[in-house]
Amino acid sequence: MDRIQKALDKARQKHTGNVINDDVNIPNSDVQEENGFPEDPLAPAIENIQYTQTKVDKTPSSVLENNRVIAGHYNNPQSAVFRMLRTQVLQKMRQNDWQSIAITSPTAGEGKSLVSANLAVAVAMELNQTVLLVDMDLRNPSIAKYFGLNVDAGLKEYLQEDLYLHHVLVNPGIERLVLLPGVGRAEDSAELLSSPKMASLVKDIKSQYNSRVIIFDVPPLLQTDDVLLSTNYFDCTLLVLEDGKNNEANIKKSLQLLEGTHLIGTVMNKADTAPSHQNY
Repeated sequence: MDRIQKALDKARQKHTGNVINDDVNIPNSDVQEENGFPEDPLAPAIENIQYTQTKVDKTPSSVLENNRVIAGHYNNPQSAVFRMLRTQVLQKMRQNDWQSIAITSPTAGEGKSLVSANLAVAVAMELNQTVLLVDMDLRNPSIAKYFGLNVDAGLKEYLQEDLYLHHVLVNPGIERLVLLPGVGRAEDSAELLSSPKMASLVKDIKSQYNSRVIIFDVPPLLQTDDVLLSTNYFDCTLLVLEDGKNNEANIKKSLQLLEGTHLIGTVMNKADTAPSHQNY
C-alpha cells in the first residue's frame, strides 16, 4: 500500500489540478456515506423514459446483487462507496464540462469493469442524468455478464457488420441507463477501435444528449495498446488499482501512459482497510 501511495503522490505533482483530492477505497466490507449534490438540484428530472428502439431486458435485482452490481442496493452496506465515487467523479467532470470518462487499470482482474458497472448505476440514480456504459474492452468484454444479459451482438459486431446502433443497445431495466455491451473476443481490437466507424460512433453518442454521461470500460493499460489508440474518445480517466497487486514500476508505467488524459483520480479496489471517513 505504501509503494502505491508514493507512486500516486508523485503523479499528483505532475498532474496538479487534474486529480481529485481524495482517492476512493473500495474495501471488502466497509461503509461510506455519500456527500455532495448534483450541480443543479432544480434541473427537471428525467423520468418515465420510453425506449422505442433500444432493447429493454430487465435484470432482476437479485441477479445484480449476486454479480456485485450493488450501487442501487441501499440495504447493502458496501453500496454507499459507489455513490461516494459517483459524487466525486461528477463534481470533477461538471467543473470541467466533461462528458465522457474511461475506466482502466494496469493489468487484468483488478476490478475495473465492476467499478464501471457500479459507477454507471450510481450515476443513473441521479434524476437529471442519463448514462451510456460502453464496453470497449473488445478482447475481454464483461459488462453484459455483470448485468446478467445474454446478447447476440455488441460493439465488435457493430464495428464489423452492417448494424444500426439500436441493434446493440440494451436497457437493463434501470431507468436512465443504457448499455453498449460486448460479445466474444476481437483479436483485431486495435484496428476496430481506431477505425472511422468507431470515431463516428463516439461523435454520435456524444452529440445526442447534453444530459448524458458516457462511461467507457477500456482494456488494461499494460497489456494492449487499445487505450493509447482511443484516448481522444474520452475527456478524462479513472484508474482502478487492486490493493497489493501492482509493483511500483507497473504503477509508474501506467501513470506515464495516462499523461495528458486528465487523470481525475484512483480507486483502490479490494482494500484491506476502511476509508477514514466511513464511520459516519
